[in-house]
Amino acid sequence: MKILVLTSIYVGEDIPKEFTPVVHYFTKEWVKMGHEVLVIHNLAYYPRIFYLISYFFSNLIASITGTNIPKKRLANIKEYSIDNVAVLRLPMFKLFPHFKFSKKTFQNQIVKILKKLSNSQFNPDYIIGHWSNPQLELLHSLKNKCSNTKAVLVMHDSGESLLKLYKNESVKLIESIDYWGFRSEPIKNKFETIFGKRENTFMCYSGIPEEYTIQKTNKKFKDKLTTFLFVGALIKRKYPSKIIEALNMVYENNDYILNYIGEGNESKRIKTIIGNKNLKKCVKINGFLPREKVRNIMLASDCFIMISKNEAFGLVYLEAMSAGCITIASRGEGFDGVIIHGVNGFLCEAGNEFELADIIKKINSLGLDEKMLISKNAVLTASQLTNYNAAKLYLNNLEN
Repeated sequence: MKILVLTSIYVGEDIPKEFTPVVHYFTKEWVKMGHEVLVIHNLAYYPRIFYLISYFFSNLIASITGTNIPKKRLANIKEYSIDNVAVLRLPMFKLFPHFKFSKKTFQNQIVKILKKLSNSQFNPDYIIGHWSNPQLELLHSLKNKCSNTKAVLVMHDSGESLLKLYKNESVKLIESIDYWGFRSEPIKNKFETIFGKRENTFMCYSGIPEEYTIQKTNKKFKDKLTTFLFVGALIKRKYPSKIIEALNMVYENNDYILNYIGEGNESKRIKTIIGNKNLKKCVKINGFLPREKVRNIMLASDCFIMISKNEAFGLVYLEAMSAGCITIASRGEGFDGVIIHGVNGFLCEAGNEFELADIIKKINSLGLDEKMLISKNAVLTASQLTNYNAAKLYLNNLEN
């Protein structure tokens, strides 16, 4: 099978490490399965003044908006291979983030993509897009120019912006898509509330490395949870400081350990709380750590907490579950449908420290066998969502 992937975000040696590698996790597995894959990275770039501002204020902007801001202007075409996946980066200029690309820029992009397909004699069976702008419009045009191909668009958000971007054209563009993937059930529900139910839909969940599923967790719980973990960007929409507030409601003597792994503007708030409440012995900000070290800390932790909002999927939840952590995610966000409250983890309203404290108290009231059962159920859930299984299921949804 030949698969053309269009995406706004993709991995590369010069791409910031904060940018999600989620699409690559699928493509590299498809290549291993024997499929031909070509990735077109439609990387947006902006006027130079944007990068000057970004250099000084990127952390603040990311903290407020939840969006990673590039500090470097990547405006050159680049062709490379990573994990045997062929990638062609075709940067696209636009004046402001979240705006529509100009008609000239869009038409030039179509010409470049078609030239690459012609030179490579690559006639795709499927054209798959991740992130709707500009992929929806590109899918519509390319589908009409490539014979016998199916158009697939995976939504990482509810699609509300499509109405603003494309106005009266949005219906025509949407109707040209053959398959719709959604990164979470809440995204699907919100999308269908706006645009109506679609045929040929599927859930596009990510997976974890195979080796995570064969590691022995050897998790041993005490009467109370004692070691907690947060992994992610320390930004406002993820509410990292709310975890400390909740723990202080539960543990009067500060007899717990909380590790933060990640960086971001909210670290200042956390450090202030640590100083004001004399929590230096129990709360630690680790910054970015290699994936292996993160894994080791997960294996040593009782409970993983991230009650963020606007979370498309949250692969880190799955990694924590595979390590046997009792995982608390946000309700109504990206992990609904994976975590079943009280069975393989818990769900809390995003940013609600009072409900979070009640959930921790509830977990602490459970017997050791009950805690272990939830942990084992979490591991079982994660074991079914490996990178291979997720990538295979993705294609099965298109072929059935």
